[in-house]
Amino acid sequence: MKKFKFRDLMVFIVLSAAVAIAYQVPYIRYTFYDQMTVALGLSNTQLGIIATVVSLVSTICYPIGGVLADKFSMRTLVNISVGAFVLLDVWYAFTTNYVMLIIIHVLYGFFGIATLWSAYLVGIRNLGDAGNQSTLFGSSEATRGIIQTICGFVFLAIMGAALSGITLNVAAPTAEMTVAVQSGWRTMLLAAAAITAIFFVLGLVFLPKSKKGQKDQAPAGEDPVPEQPIKKYTFKDVAKNKGVWISIVVIMCAYMLWSLGNGYLTTYTVQILNIDAQTASTLGIVRSYIIVFVAGFCGFIVDRVNYKGAAFMGMFVLAIALLLGVMFSTAVVPLCVALTLVIAFFANVMKSTYWSILGQAGIPVAMTALATGFISFIAFIPEFIAPTVCGVWLDAAVAAGTPIVGFYKIFIMLIVFAIIGVVFSLVLMRRTKKLESEGLVETRKTMKAAECVNGDGSV
Repeated sequence: MKKFKFRDLMVFIVLSAAVAIAYQVPYIRYTFYDQMTVALGLSNTQLGIIATVVSLVSTICYPIGGVLADKFSMRTLVNISVGAFVLLDVWYAFTTNYVMLIIIHVLYGFFGIATLWSAYLVGIRNLGDAGNQSTLFGSSEATRGIIQTICGFVFLAIMGAALSGITLNVAAPTAEMTVAVQSGWRTMLLAAAAITAIFFVLGLVFLPKSKKGQKDQAPAGEDPVPEQPIKKYTFKDVAKNKGVWISIVVIMCAYMLWSLGNGYLTTYTVQILNIDAQTASTLGIVRSYIIVFVAGFCGFIVDRVNYKGAAFMGMFVLAIALLLGVMFSTAVVPLCVALTLVIAFFANVMKSTYWSILGQAGIPVAMTALATGFISFIAFIPEFIAPTVCGVWLDAAVAAGTPIVGFYKIFIMLIVFAIIGVVFSLVLMRRTKKLESEGLVETRKTMKAAECVNGDGSV
């Protein structure tokens, strides 16, 4: 198994931190949904459209990101992205104009994906081998969770200070409350810009200047390892790989459970369970960030399962049971809240490890940049459709006086995604077994067998 050296660790930390900070503000509705609607004067549908804009631009940019990550250095792409986010956060802090908000989120989508996403995935995957991919991706997600948790509580403290002595009532906002929320919102975004600027500087210092992953692995103080010739792939090669299509469906289903779960469970606790917005935001931070930290380290456990398809199949089944539990436990508030947190846990375990399935799906390491761009382009298509649909469902349900119906529709949609996820996780497991029998992929079992053959424990 590949050993981690000091430089690998620093690259790992900076990459994880850059992605954590870059993706927190564009998706801040996950934890400050109600405050965001008040600060910006948005309806559920308008907020859904903003979410759709980010997702649509992101989806379009995934293939672009794959090509850029295949041609340019990780350092260049990551630093461009993080620097752009500093400027966008500042702009965002000083506008409530809806057209400007749309433009800002278009740019968030572009810089978050076209110049950052595939570069990040390539960098993380190249830090390890087949035996520790879930651990690497899970630990990266956990690191992101730590950073986002700290930022989340900083933001919560800022908003709490702004609302000191004022009750946040989204249904009947007062002028005093609106001014306080807007002040807290602006300060939050400026704090986000300052924190992002810190990681921009760290990226300039620590990210390696070399282009390819092999040269990035040299220890600090030593010359880069000469780049080894690798096979060049095209998008045609990617599209012909069956494992790519299986990965698309598994990742799509897992991502939707995470995205819509985090996106609407916080406001569900406010609108249906009648928990106050500040407490709900605290739960949202726990759900979106603290649980990410805990769930991320479960990548170590996923790596201990011989077939990743089996691990994902089990988690999808659990998600179905938990969603049904939330739907039928509304009258028992503590139980319902607890179930939303457990759902978040398993959704985050899947999200933090789903990129680790690439190897067992039969996708070569050299294909990673193009494959991740292609997979993301298709797998995340529902993300730019679903938020608007969900926003319309919620607004219609509120207008009809039955807001819980809108949430039930969202939960049913998530159950459908989970059922599809179960089916394709089974398909993934069968493909892994077939490739394993042909000696084309490594599983935990085959790696252990190789260690026994070597006798010295090396692979």
